[in-house]
Amino acid sequence: MRSRITEWMDGFSSGGGALVLLFLELLVAVVLIGWAYNRGFRPTDRGPLVRWPLLIIGYGLALVVQHVHQFWWQPLIIAAAVVVAGFFGRSSYSSGLGVPVMLLATLLGYGLVLSAIALTVLTVLVLALSPAGKR
Repeated sequence: MRSRITEWMDGFSSGGGALVLLFLELLVAVVLIGWAYNRGFRPTDRGPLVRWPLLIIGYGLALVVQHVHQFWWQPLIIAAAVVVAGFFGRSSYSSGLGVPVMLLATLLGYGLVLSAIALTVLTVLVLALSPAGKR
């Protein structure tokens, strides 16, 4: 019987390209959302284009969702990630970005790239068209 660590290490060596692609997909989505969020703010009020804690937590969520295949654990993990994103958003200046990033990470973890693109476009449109004072 192989250990879990050996299975993860084999997954990294054989599917490293897929992991890098997953990270790049999430990075592009976070950059687009960060750009749309910063639109309308003065240069001194703008935040970073990439919120690194959100990106790293979202990437971890995508990896966990990819490797957990039990029917009951997947919704619990997603719900916990959305709750953590909500708490994370309340404590930082970019309050509206946590939940969309976690949902994008979940969709990308499941391999639903078209749905992730649609959610990214919708989030960018909402953020770009909403006034900066109401975010």
